[in-house]
Amino acid sequence: MTKKVKIALATTLQLGLIASIGDFVHWPYMNYVLGATIASFLLTLTFLIYDMSKD
Repeated sequence: MTKKVKIALATTLQLGLIASIGDFVHWPYMNYVLGATIASFLLTLTFLIYDMSKD
């Protein structure tokens, strides 16, 4: 995995953790954080597929 994929994956995991804790303690605007998590996950998959296709 390239550095770009690792950074995108770490961002996705951090956003997911924030969204899950925030939803548990009823913080506002967690739907937007969850949306950003999904977008980041799709971006991570795109980077991963692109990285794998270069080989």
